[in-house]
Amino acid sequence: MTDTVLDRFLRYVIIDTQSDPKSSAQPTTEKQKNLGRLLVDELLAIGLSDAHLDEHGYVYAT
Repeated sequence: MTDTVLDRFLRYVIIDTQSDPKSSAQPTTEKQKNLGRLLVDELLAIGLSDAHLDEHGYVYAT
């Protein structure tokens, strides 16, 4: 992965992560997990074998 910081930033900001104020779920929309999925994929690509996204949209890796 030879992306610059700008490349990564631009890839992240195009992802729709708008919340739904009427939802009681966390995250409030499934599309909010799309950014987390992208982050997990990138972490795995750089060699972190334990990166994962939980049901609440949190990304974990060590």
